[in-house]
Amino acid sequence: MLFKNSFSHMVWLAIAALTTIFLVAGVATGEDEVLRCGLATGYPPYQFKDEKGNPAGIDVEVAKLLAKQMGVRIQFVQDSWDNVVTSLRLGRLDCICGMEINPKRRIMFEFTPPYYSRRVVVLVLARTKSVNSLEDLKWSVVAGDRHSYIERLLEKRGLKNKIRIHQTKSKDVSMQLLEEGNVLAMIAPKAVAHYLAKKHDVHIKVIEDSDPGSPVAVAVEKGNTKLMIRLQDALVKLEENGRLDAVFSKWNVSQSR
Repeated sequence: MLFKNSFSHMVWLAIAALTTIFLVAGVATGEDEVLRCGLATGYPPYQFKDEKGNPAGIDVEVAKLLAKQMGVRIQFVQDSWDNVVTSLRLGRLDCICGMEINPKRRIMFEFTPPYYSRRVVVLVLARTKSVNSLEDLKWSVVAGDRHSYIERLLEKRGLKNKIRIHQTKSKDVSMQLLEEGNVLAMIAPKAVAHYLAKKHDVHIKVIEDSDPGSPVAVAVEKGNTKLMIRLQDALVKLEENGRLDAVFSKWNVSQSR
């Protein structure tokens, strides 16, 4: 009888110990907060995949610093830009690092203060002597994103319906199309254009460079003010301690480009 009682007691102790282990493990997992951050691909030096297929670029490094400052782990989700934006709207992501702020996007998302500015330019191959302005692009195809400063400029100059903008999956693809002669010009952020021209060993010339720049920030789902404030506080600290400046210096890119 004593043996049975002792055995039962030992079994219950073992069960209690295992339960405690599982509970502790569960608590640890709950406290191990993960920040799911969306990124595009093919937009170097801001967002792209390196030779090993890992997320790389300015926005990637900024996101890592933000997560470290907040004391959370970061999980990157890279996809086409449209898919990344859709994922944030559907709540599948916590944030997108490196989104340009505009009135339309402010309706859908909350934004931190901007941490740099992007200027969009129009470029052609240097050997294209006949094209020196937007007017010279009439009735041609141009690779680039829709709803940019350039598209608004084309509309203002009465050229929007005379130039077809072909949207590509990435700026890398746009540069390839330009190099192969499948498009006459390309729309891209200035830093991206020069980075890819060097990568592809393509000589280019900029024919439109009047964009004053668009502010770029971290976007979160509309109504997620708590996360936005945490990101904002972390961003301020990175600016104060100089780590944000160090990222842009490393990539040799000005925060105003």
